[in-house]
Amino acid sequence: MGSTETLPAIGIPDIACYLPERLVSVEEWGERTGQPRQRIEAMMANGVRCFHDAMTQSPVDMGVKAVRLLMTKARIAPRSVDLLIYTHTVQSSIAPPPASTAGHIQASCGLQNALSFSIAQQNCVSPMLAVRIARQMMARHEHLQRAIIVSVDLMGTTADAIRGIMDLSLHSDGASAFLVEREAPRNQVLGYHFFTDGRFFRGTDENHELVPDEKYHWSCFATMRSALQQAGLRPTDLRRILPNHVNMAGWRLVLSMLRLPAERLYTANFSRVGHVFGSDPFINFLHERKESGGHYLLFSSGLAGCFGAIVLKH
Repeated sequence: MGSTETLPAIGIPDIACYLPERLVSVEEWGERTGQPRQRIEAMMANGVRCFHDAMTQSPVDMGVKAVRLLMTKARIAPRSVDLLIYTHTVQSSIAPPPASTAGHIQASCGLQNALSFSIAQQNCVSPMLAVRIARQMMARHEHLQRAIIVSVDLMGTTADAIRGIMDLSLHSDGASAFLVEREAPRNQVLGYHFFTDGRFFRGTDENHELVPDEKYHWSCFATMRSALQQAGLRPTDLRRILPNHVNMAGWRLVLSMLRLPAERLYTANFSRVGHVFGSDPFINFLHERKESGGHYLLFSSGLAGCFGAIVLKH
């Protein structure tokens, strides 16, 4: 079942996102968390400007809003959804056990026919991995036609001081939701690849954080190259790369490794949105002015050395 020949054709025909209205500037964040001015200036030099603050909203609140926006946009009936996969990175993005965040979203959106579960083990790459899992489940169960994947992350006020990703970005609260459908003609999934760098098996241990060194940039490049090879494409065939919102300088290096010009990278949301965890590439693809027949690569990386890339044809 790992061979693409035995897997059904799928697509991601619709995407929606919910970003809280409250925007916090990097200067305001620095003041309220006591950051040194030197760090704020370094972040601004790297293009960091603001993040979305959910304030009193819960992960369920944001997830329900994203799913409802998606269902309205796609004009789909709740009973037609066969799978609901909830993904997240930080533990503050789930309700305390025994409550089920996925179950609450399922009930609130009327998805009574859907099998629901969650994925978090790949951190910010979890939404992409959910696409692969949904496809594999569709291969095993022919009655599965449509899945909704919803990604929600919420730092919360108690974690405000650790929103900063070195001097490269600020974690932002937000949610995205997208459809995965069997035989969807729009935004067809042509290939994907996932990689985990074993150096970071200790996860969030401060002495073993994922840092943008040479191995990191090579892993980004190699993951994208493998996804393109599976899709039968070259880097020059891409209309745009939809990245995660971290490390603008590092992305310039990766583009040079791919031998692509700077304009192939979608950068409009780097400064105005912040790093919405695994939702970044999907928000970017939603906002991108897509061309019919164009090829697009979505990329994400996460804590503990997780990397993922998906190639789509619009």
